[in-house]
Order: sequence, then structure tokens, then C-alpha cells
Amino acid sequence: MKPKILVALWAVLLFLLSLSLLLGFWGNVVLSTILIFVIAVAKAFLVGAYYMRLKWEPWYILWILLGGVVCLFILYFALVPDIIRGR
Repeated sequence: MKPKILVALWAVLLFLLSLSLLLGFWGNVVLSTILIFVIAVAKAFLVGAYYMRLKWEPWYILWILLGGVVCLFILYFALVPDIIRGR
């Protein structure tokens, strides 16, 4: 990939970071939290697709990655009730 594209992506990521930091000062807490998470997902997608080069990998690499994320969610929802109850 050309360095100009990587620098442009870095600028976009920096802009999204600045936007999410500015949303922290916004008065609407619920909406700003939702927007910050949406921006975080967009940043993770950009980093995974371009800097980790997942965009050009075969399709089964994406399925392996998604399987890991699904296992993470299963583990999270299995453990959080026990953690909240203090067991």
C-alpha cells in the first residue's frame, strides 16, 4: 500500500480520536457514549482492514477473527453474572 494512503488513514484516525474526545465534553451522556462506541468500532475496522491488511486476506481469515469475537462475547456474558454476584 502506498505511504500516502497510510498517512491519510492516520489523519482520519486522528480526526476520529479528536471527535470522540470532544464528545466527552458534550452534555448528552447517553448519546455521546453511543457515538463514542460507534467511532471506536469504525476506528477498529479501519485499523484491521488497512494496517493489519485484513482487507486483502482470504475470506476464512475474517471468519477466524469473527469466531474469536463471538467467543469473547460468550465468555463475557457467561462470566459477568458471576462477577456481579461476587462468586
